[in-house]
Amino acid sequence: MPPSAQDLEQPLRKERPPDPDGPLTRTGNTGRLRALVHALPDLIFRQSIDGTYLDFVVSKADELTASAESMVGANIRQLGLPSPLIDKVLMHLRRAIQEGTVEVFEYELQVLRGLQHYESRIVRCGPDEAVCIIRNVTERKQAEQRLLDQEDELLRHRAHLEDLVRQRTEKLVQATRALEERQAQLIQAEKMASLGQMAAGIAHEISNPVSYVLSNLGALTEYLAVLMPQLRIQQELLASQGPDTAREALIDRMRMQWEREDTKSILEDMPELLQESLVGARRIQEIVQTLRLFAREDSKEPQLADLNAELESTLKMVWNQLKYKCTVKRDFGPLPPLRCHPTQLSQVFTNLLINAAQAIETHGEIAISTRHENGEITVRISDTGKGMTPEVRARLFTPFFTTKPREQGTGLGLSVSYSIIASHQGHIEVQSALGQGTTFTIRLPLLAE
Repeated sequence: MPPSAQDLEQPLRKERPPDPDGPLTRTGNTGRLRALVHALPDLIFRQSIDGTYLDFVVSKADELTASAESMVGANIRQLGLPSPLIDKVLMHLRRAIQEGTVEVFEYELQVLRGLQHYESRIVRCGPDEAVCIIRNVTERKQAEQRLLDQEDELLRHRAHLEDLVRQRTEKLVQATRALEERQAQLIQAEKMASLGQMAAGIAHEISNPVSYVLSNLGALTEYLAVLMPQLRIQQELLASQGPDTAREALIDRMRMQWEREDTKSILEDMPELLQESLVGARRIQEIVQTLRLFAREDSKEPQLADLNAELESTLKMVWNQLKYKCTVKRDFGPLPPLRCHPTQLSQVFTNLLINAAQAIETHGEIAISTRHENGEITVRISDTGKGMTPEVRARLFTPFFTTKPREQGTGLGLSVSYSIIASHQGHIEVQSALGQGTTFTIRLPLLAE
């Protein structure tokens, strides 16, 4: 067991002649205790409550501010120490002796080797005395300071790195915004290009109902010219206050015109003409609304949409491109609303349907199916067209790559479609073989709001 304060006290209290090996030199156990104490790198003092040094053990004389011989019997106030340090030592000394506490404190002191840091521990060893163990902790303090300096340096480096990251993040955000703007412009440009390709078909789609609406309006105008004289006779008849002979004459005139102009047939034909004109006008209205939906600017925020309805709207838009070359088979399953950019997805459907129609050389079939499977919506668009080689399939989504004549495509449709599906965190896949048609599969996850 290590020696207690009482063990140290006993050999220190007896008067003995000076010994070159130190004041604790004894024989037997005392010698071993002295060797142990001398091996410690500490200054060990026994002090009375008033600060008088009663005994000491010093392993390094250069730690003392006075000679070793002059310290025994001297008071701490006689050693030329700074007054604040003396007051601090005496305060802890009195507390350790009077209250029995172990007092631990640190201080700095200028000695022969320069400024040193010390840790002092004071333990009561008698009614009015205590053992003070003082250790030089300068190296520890210097190590702690080096750690603090290194920590400060690390903090400075961290702040510098965070500043660099912040600057690069800002640049990345700016670049991302610029890229998104360019992508939006590219999507809009491709949309306008699609409209350009469909313009002739759309014009034809509108011209048909316009033609028979105009034709019906012409016939109705002629019928109105026939009916107007009879309506005027009716007006005269209603306003007539004359004798019955005059009224009978008006009725005879009306009868003659009714029979001469075949008014009965006109009246039977007019409802049909009006109904046809209404159907044509509604068809024109439907085409215009579909055009407006397709050409509208996409909102920045996604919105809930029914993909089955979007596909129906797209089919109306491209119908003139399809109806002469293929039959369209729909297999729409029930779908939950999808949070998306509907105009962008409508553009993807438009590209795929036009491509499918252009791949059919004479007459074929386009099949469209939708399903809700495994937390995602799946849209498949298949055609019985000429298909494609593995080399073409490998480059299919490359910007500006196209196998069509220059007037039929820009080579951006499928590239833009791929980007749109990717921005919805979805996937687009293609299966095709030469002479066996093509199937595009789109998978869109149902993202949480």
